[in-house]
Amino acid sequence: MELEGVVHDGVIVPDDAMALAEGTRVRITPAPLEKPRPFGERFAQFKGAVPGLPEDLAEQQDHYRLRTPKR
Repeated sequence: MELEGVVHDGVIVPDDAMALAEGTRVRITPAPLEKPRPFGERFAQFKGAVPGLPEDLAEQQDHYRLRTPKR
C-alpha cells in the first residue's frame, strides 16, 4: 500500500488518514521534487491575451508607463 500526504507543522498528514489503523508502522520516503518549468513555458498560454497593446511596448515601456518621450 502506498499513501501520499503533506507535512503540516512538522507532522505528516496522509491524504487518506482512514487507510491506516492506529499504531501501524510506516516507512516514509520523500517524493522527488519536480524541476520547475521556465517562465516562458509556464505562461505561454497568456501570450497575446491582451489585444490592442502597442507593438513597441517592450522597447518603449518608459514612454507608455511614465509618459517620457520615445527613444
